[in-house]
Amino acid sequence: MKIVDVKRTPSLGPETRNWSVLKIITDGGIEGLGEASPGASIESLKQMLVGKNPLNINQIHHDHLWRMQGNGAGVEIALWDIKGKKLGVPLHDLLGGKLRDKIRIYCDCHSGAYWTPEDYARRWEEVRKTGELDPVYEPDAYVKRAKEVVAEGFTAIKFDVDVANPWKLDVYDRSISRKEHEHIITILQNVRDAIGPYVDLSVDLHGSFNLADALRVCKDVEHLDLLWLEDPIRWEWGNVDALAKICMQTETPICTGEIFHGAKMFRELMEKQACDLLEPDIPRSGGPIEIRRIAELAEMYHMSIAPHYMRSPVTGFAAVHICATIPNFLALEHHSQNIPLWANMTSIKNPIQQGYIAVPDGPGLGIELDEEAIAPYLPEGSPMWL
Repeated sequence: MKIVDVKRTPSLGPETRNWSVLKIITDGGIEGLGEASPGASIESLKQMLVGKNPLNINQIHHDHLWRMQGNGAGVEIALWDIKGKKLGVPLHDLLGGKLRDKIRIYCDCHSGAYWTPEDYARRWEEVRKTGELDPVYEPDAYVKRAKEVVAEGFTAIKFDVDVANPWKLDVYDRSISRKEHEHIITILQNVRDAIGPYVDLSVDLHGSFNLADALRVCKDVEHLDLLWLEDPIRWEWGNVDALAKICMQTETPICTGEIFHGAKMFRELMEKQACDLLEPDIPRSGGPIEIRRIAELAEMYHMSIAPHYMRSPVTGFAAVHICATIPNFLALEHHSQNIPLWANMTSIKNPIQQGYIAVPDGPGLGIELDEEAIAPYLPEGSPMWL
C-alpha cells in the first residue's frame, strides 16, 4: 500500500478556532482522517508522504514527523486511522488494547464567559479605559457557568482566573495586587461552595504571575481541595527550579505541560518533581507514539496525566483511543463546549454524555466525517477538500 495524495479542508473559521481536517489517500482505497496544523503547507505534506507506505508509522514518525515539533501529530493520527481500517481493528487495539470503555472528560469553562484571543485583548483594553471589571468576570458569572456544566453531568471542571481586571498595578510587572488576589480567591471559593465537595475543580493561571504571588494563590486555595492548579508561573526550558519551589511549598497539586513537544521535554519536570500532574497537549506534544511515551515516563514517577487539546473532534477521538490505553490517565480536556460543530461534525453525534465519551470500537478512529454538517463552515465558494 502507498500514499497517493494528501488533502485538507480549508480553515473552518475563527468560531471553530480554524480547524482544518486532513485526509491521507492510499492506492488501496483507504483514507485516513487527521488534522492539519494551522498554516501547514499541503504541498510540503505531499512531498513528505506521497509514495510512502502508510502502515510503517514508526519509519514516517522517525524520518519526518518528530522534526515538525508537534505539527506532525495530525498526520500520525491519519496514519493510525489507515492502519486500523486496513486491519479492521480500532486504534486502541493497535496500541495494545483499551483499559476502559469510556473516557472521563473535564470541561474547560474558560472564565465567566468563553475565551477567544480577540475578546481577551478587547476586555483588557476596555478595562484600562473604564477602570471597571467586565460583568462576565464577576464571581456570580463563574458560579452560573459552573452550575450549568455540572448539570450536564461533568464531574470535573476548570476555570481561568487570570482575566482583565482594573486592579493591575503595572502593565508589565507580573505581580498580583491585593484586590486582584482577593478576587481570584473569592471566585474559586464561590464556585466550590456552589458545586459542592465532590465535583473536581481545577484552575489555570496560564503562567501569568510571578513566583511569590502565584505561590500565595496556591497556598490560599489549599482548603478548596483543587484537582490541580495549572501553570502557576511561566515555564522556561532548562529551568524548572522555580516551578519546583512552588510545588514543594503547597498542598495544591500543580499541573503543567501543554506547551511542550515530545517525551524528552517532560523529563526534567519529572526528575525534579516540579509538578504533580502532566498535561501533554494532543497534538502539540505528539500523537499516539509520543503521548504514550510521556505517560509511561509519568507512571514511573507515580504521576497521572490529563491531556489537553483544542482541536476538532477528529483529534478528540484520537485522544479518546490513546487515553483508553493509558493506565495513569485522569481526565481529558474538552475545550469546545461553545462550538456547536464539535458535537455534530462526525458520524458519532453528541459524543459527550454525562461527562464521558464512549471509546469507539469501529476500525481506525471509528468515525467518519459528516460533510453536510461541515459545509456551512467552509469559506464561501470553497470546495470541501483542497
